[in-house]
Amino acid sequence: MLKKYLLILLIILCGSCFKTQSQNTAKIHIQPSSVLSIKGSTNINKFTCKFNTAVLKGESTVHYTVEENDIIFSEATLILKNDCFDCGKKMITKDFRELIKAETYPEITLTLKALKPSKTEPNITYALIDFDIAGVTQSYKIPMAIETENVIKASGALSLNIRDFNLENPKKAFGLIKIDDVVTILFELDITMV
Repeated sequence: MLKKYLLILLIILCGSCFKTQSQNTAKIHIQPSSVLSIKGSTNINKFTCKFNTAVLKGESTVHYTVEENDIIFSEATLILKNDCFDCGKKMITKDFRELIKAETYPEITLTLKALKPSKTEPNITYALIDFDIAGVTQSYKIPMAIETENVIKASGALSLNIRDFNLENPKKAFGLIKIDDVVTILFELDITMV
């Protein structure tokens, strides 16, 4: 999914060059320098769970069309294996995996549907993404900043409520410690075209 985001960002930057609605294909690679993390808090502490982006090896093929300034994707899915999240401490990682029902649903699937440049903020592009967590799919519109240098850098944040995915926050210490319902997904993707 991260690979798909990066490709999307590149396509948006080049979107003004295309005016057709024909199917296009691009190959992208999400670099290991990319960062994807989930931040949350409990009633007594904060936590950060980082995804091991080094497992996103190889190239991904993305299929898209350009409609005016928007990029519409037909095949742009990123699969994140839940066992690749590390929260820094064994018990917190175990609780996080329990929260997202990792044993029953071993993957989180992100499907990029479209990239739409902001009409009011020139440096912002909106990504329309479907998140599938624990068998429940929700759609989000995520603002992203995109920079191009040697690689395409796409960054953004999304706050979401875990209850939207029918997730129950685990209670520890006889209910005295509880994870807050809202977590924030932060990403900084480094993408190259192959």
